[in-house]
Amino acid sequence: MSATFPQRLRAAVEKTGAPCVVGLDPRPQRLPRELFSPGGDPIPAIRDFHRFVLDEAAGLVPCVKPQAAFFEALGPEGFALFHQTCRDARERGFLVIGDVKRGDIGSTAEAYAKAHFPSCDALTLNPYLGSDSLEPFFSWCREEGKGVFILVRTSNKGNEFQPLPVGEGTLAEAVARAVRDWGDSAGMPADPESGYNPVGAVVGATHPGEIPRFRELLPRSWILLPGYGAQGGKASDLTPAFDGRGLGALVNSSRGITACFDPEDKDWRRAVGLAIRRFREDIQRAREGSG
Repeated sequence: MSATFPQRLRAAVEKTGAPCVVGLDPRPQRLPRELFSPGGDPIPAIRDFHRFVLDEAAGLVPCVKPQAAFFEALGPEGFALFHQTCRDARERGFLVIGDVKRGDIGSTAEAYAKAHFPSCDALTLNPYLGSDSLEPFFSWCREEGKGVFILVRTSNKGNEFQPLPVGEGTLAEAVARAVRDWGDSAGMPADPESGYNPVGAVVGATHPGEIPRFRELLPRSWILLPGYGAQGGKASDLTPAFDGRGLGALVNSSRGITACFDPEDKDWRRAVGLAIRRFREDIQRAREGSG
């Protein structure tokens, strides 16, 4: 096996100095109008826009996170574009986190893993069906060097189940303990330099008061933090997610980069470039505060 996902991720964060993820959520109504042909087909416009974003972010951030639902909403051509976007990103040196949030019975989960892992370095997963629904994805971690990020505490406001009391804590904390145990299980390849394993967690940046607790519960898991920027999460609140080396956490920004301009604005390229750099600098400051 070549380098595993946690090894590649640590190396990419160290190389760029920025534990950032650019989210790619293609909304045709938010694209620059000038990219559309007279026929109005969104597929070429999305492809060209994403390639520009990837070129702007290359070397500055280590990861991108295409959200599968927005591609799938565009039909078969959109599903094909998802995989093309993943290929475009990997050709430019990015690690690709496929935001697919899959979670189903074992045989179906196996099909989902086979459908997405060839194009992605890691996938987001929903653990509601339990460990047997996740095992097909874990086998890719053990055998193919892939990674997963399991939903633990999501950034949306209506997550009324996650705070429910379970045992000595909440449901979200119970899932975090399971993530820890899955990552520590036999055969899961940890990065010998950082100690992190391929089973990560999704913890919303919109719950800053809970982040220290999840960092405590997940000492060997990378934490993916959505909700920064457009959803209200602040970089200054995210420092506890990083370890003393500035590792262990990734912060995502989607709309703050890919929808930071008016679609009629002719200067949208400059706006995107500035948004990427400001995002990077903001998260670098949060990371430096952990040392």
